[in-house]
Amino acid sequence: MPTDTKPARVLYYYAGQQFDTGSPRSLANLIHILDRRRFRPLFLAAGEGPLVDALRADGVEILRGRVRPITYRRPVAAVRQVRQQAAWLRTHDIQILHVNELGWNLDLVLGAALAAVRVVLHPRLPETIHVQNLHRFVASRVIFCSRSQRDAVTGLHRVAHKSRVVYDAVDLELYRSGRSIRDRLGLPADAILVLCVAQVRHGKGIDLLLDAARTLLTRWPGLHLLVAGRVGEGREQFAADMAAVAAAPPLQGHVHFLGSRPDVPDLLASADVFVLPTRGETFGRAVVEAMAAGVPVVASAIGGVTEIVTSAEVGRAVWPLTADAFAEALGEVLALPDRGRAMGERGRQSLTGRFDRATIAADMAAVYAELLPRPD
Repeated sequence: MPTDTKPARVLYYYAGQQFDTGSPRSLANLIHILDRRRFRPLFLAAGEGPLVDALRADGVEILRGRVRPITYRRPVAAVRQVRQQAAWLRTHDIQILHVNELGWNLDLVLGAALAAVRVVLHPRLPETIHVQNLHRFVASRVIFCSRSQRDAVTGLHRVAHKSRVVYDAVDLELYRSGRSIRDRLGLPADAILVLCVAQVRHGKGIDLLLDAARTLLTRWPGLHLLVAGRVGEGREQFAADMAAVAAAPPLQGHVHFLGSRPDVPDLLASADVFVLPTRGETFGRAVVEAMAAGVPVVASAIGGVTEIVTSAEVGRAVWPLTADAFAEALGEVLALPDRGRAMGERGRQSLTGRFDRATIAADMAAVYAELLPRPD
């Protein structure tokens, strides 16, 4: 690229402000790995929060503004909103708008179409492409974080021709660099540590995990289960129920809910096995992180996980999603002479060229380059 060419201005938008779940972390990581000689990232925020703090610390310019859905019932107000957003985008010389969700008839997205700004939609959850959602017309590209997520979309035919799969990037070196903190966890030195990094909610299969642990303790009485992750929003009752189960025999003293942790690489370095009994996963970032640490992985054979754990050589993909199936898979790994360390190392080696930052940065840059005018 010629040195006198200005970087393309890419505006990112995400409605949430939390920073301890997968979607905002993935967005921040995507922005971090951008080639800033080619792309200048900006973020539109309505207020302050952990996500804005993280992006600001990474040198991202923060813009202020409000994003609202339009309604067909108020056409005059809708037109006014869209025109205002188009003018705002022109004022800030935005060339690409990257929305970290599918969204529903947002004035910002429709204003981008009016201002000839190319739109990238990046949904993170299972979605339906509704006929009434004008975003399906406006989007230049729709990015999915796994083939499984893409194939599960209802109404995919409405955007299939402009869809792409770009996996989430993971800082593999960060998760390889963890140091064991077993001595600080207050557990017996010879404990078998099974780690799950996930929100405490039904969708992540925490109930299956506790039932599996109950079975495993009959064979490995020194087993301890660590669950690192915050309580899912609105899932306080489920978390309380799980805490009650964990506090009763035979699990009493063997299950530890750690909450959200900033030291996941160190927890992984302390673990014997990683497990994720999720009931639904569009990608499976936590699985990649565990594999990067060289920890043997046992995870649900569902969604994007099947594109990460591609064979029994690099991990155990479990089906059906039952406590007995997870207990059996975990037992197989723990019974190996090296407790699965060779499998963990093969899993680590399988990631480069698939989920590393350089690979995903190149993939995302190629998507953006398709949308920008070619330099003379």
